[in-house]
Amino acid sequence: MLRTLGIIIVLAVVGAATIGFARSGNPPDARTGAPGESTCAGCHGNLNVGGGSVTVTAPDSFTPGDTVDVFVQVERAGQSRWGFEVTVLDGADQPAGDIILTEPARTQLSVAGGTGRQYVKQTSLGTDPGTPNLSPGWGFRWASPVSTPGAVSFYIVGIAANGNGGTSGDYTYTDVHVMDGVSASIEEDRTTWGKVKALFR
Repeated sequence: MLRTLGIIIVLAVVGAATIGFARSGNPPDARTGAPGESTCAGCHGNLNVGGGSVTVTAPDSFTPGDTVDVFVQVERAGQSRWGFEVTVLDGADQPAGDIILTEPARTQLSVAGGTGRQYVKQTSLGTDPGTPNLSPGWGFRWASPVSTPGAVSFYIVGIAANGNGGTSGDYTYTDVHVMDGVSASIEEDRTTWGKVKALFR
């Protein structure tokens, strides 16, 4: 009886570790904390606990048809494996623009059936196992809609894991980066050339 119980416990631990490793390289969609979505905290826990963060470096505005660079990074002291997921939605919570991979070995792109939402997230290589305290980060590009601009929101989740093959001892962080859409004429007026032209109008 004890032998059987021991085997069951070992199988359960191995199974949990296998799931953890499998998801590290292929995380499920719809975990960004966007409207109608959950976060990775359902498995990894410790949602937005102090001492860590996920941050995004991206412009505050865009023009229709523009393409911008985006960079995501996760940090927490003592952690040594990393993950993230991002989707971009407009004011009606619909997919906005197109995500373009620039690091195909470290990031991947998926599209959810039904919603059409795009998700950029890490690959197994992109978890950077063994890198302490601060993730190397992940870059990608976003091509904005060519229609009339409006504000879009980048919904971001980041994982600071301890690399034990499971989900215990991990931390989940969320953030939202809002990027305002501006017309080309408004953007031109913000430049030095636009200001010079304004003197002769």
